[in-house]
Amino acid sequence: MTKTPTKGKSAKFTKRSGRPISRRKFLAGSAAVGGAALAAPLAAPWIRRARAAEDEITIFTWETYHEPSWVKKYEESRGVKVNVVETGSVDEMYAKTRSGALESDLIFIDSGSIARYVKAGLLVPFDASKVPNSKNVGISGWEQSNLVNGELYGGIPYNWGTQPLMYRTDKVVPEPTSWGVLWDSKYKGKVTLPDDAYITVPMIALYAGAKDPFNMTDSEFESVRQALADLRPQIKTITKGFDDATSVYGAGDAVVGYCQNIAVVTDLNTAGLPFVYSFPDEGTPSWVDNFCVTERGNRDIVYDFCNFCLTPEWQAEFIQFSANNGILSSKVAREAGIPDDFLKKTNIIDQDQDGFFDKLVFFQPPEDFDRRLAIWNEFKAGA
Repeated sequence: MTKTPTKGKSAKFTKRSGRPISRRKFLAGSAAVGGAALAAPLAAPWIRRARAAEDEITIFTWETYHEPSWVKKYEESRGVKVNVVETGSVDEMYAKTRSGALESDLIFIDSGSIARYVKAGLLVPFDASKVPNSKNVGISGWEQSNLVNGELYGGIPYNWGTQPLMYRTDKVVPEPTSWGVLWDSKYKGKVTLPDDAYITVPMIALYAGAKDPFNMTDSEFESVRQALADLRPQIKTITKGFDDATSVYGAGDAVVGYCQNIAVVTDLNTAGLPFVYSFPDEGTPSWVDNFCVTERGNRDIVYDFCNFCLTPEWQAEFIQFSANNGILSSKVAREAGIPDDFLKKTNIIDQDQDGFFDKLVFFQPPEDFDRRLAIWNEFKAGA
């Protein structure tokens, strides 16, 4: 699965996150035996639990992806309860799913992580024919990235984005063009990184000069280890999630760092703080998050929820709330009522520019995730 990141607009996203019977069908079938049911004793507890499960969907998602008011619209229209569980990192999402700490129906996984879940037996192939609103996906090239062993385990994109350099313009001068600014002694104790080996190690690898940040040689691993050791004195904190990063920067504790999501910059701007993001010369790690179903989630109602999340109306609300890119093209985004001044806060208009994707390096399955995690934990421990 590991591929050398390719360049150019034509490659876009190739270069680089059960129970079949629905409640409606169940009730229709029950009507035929209604008379007998009246005389029958109460269903056994396990049967009642199974029926309740048909009325519920549990999703494992990200901050800002599924706000209560949007989800409530779906629940009221379908009579289905949606349990929303949020994660703060790729590592946490995989660990909780793998351990069984969370049993979900639908997981929002980036393309580079899909193979890891499939190898662990945590996903089933995604039936895209059950999601007609996939026609609204305005980004291209994602299908190949989401295949594992020739099958579409990665499902359909829900959102894509960049993880650029972010900094405070009145504190970080001149305007940085390289990830090397994170190692600049002027900013000692004022740098942040997200607590996530999966997304952070590729950025360090790009800075360290790795030819392919997802397929590193032994010597490149050593360069990454040394770069992390050199960076440690610079770090103010390792943030856990978007809100944590916003709080750290908002309090003035940090002025420059690796941006897990550009919504952090947007939130800081809303608070009146002069933060911007930029795409360093070495390349910017970027991602696509996709609908992925588990065995227990392989149900019509789960696919119906996916379909609901891909309407222009839902996507417009999501994009404007979170400042994420969603999946709409700039044309459809405008038709959905998103004004240009807001679109400029996202990468939705950027994607129309020739050469924009040349700046990005989309996540691919890494050659040895355990080895990356070990280096990251070593860094956090202060080795």
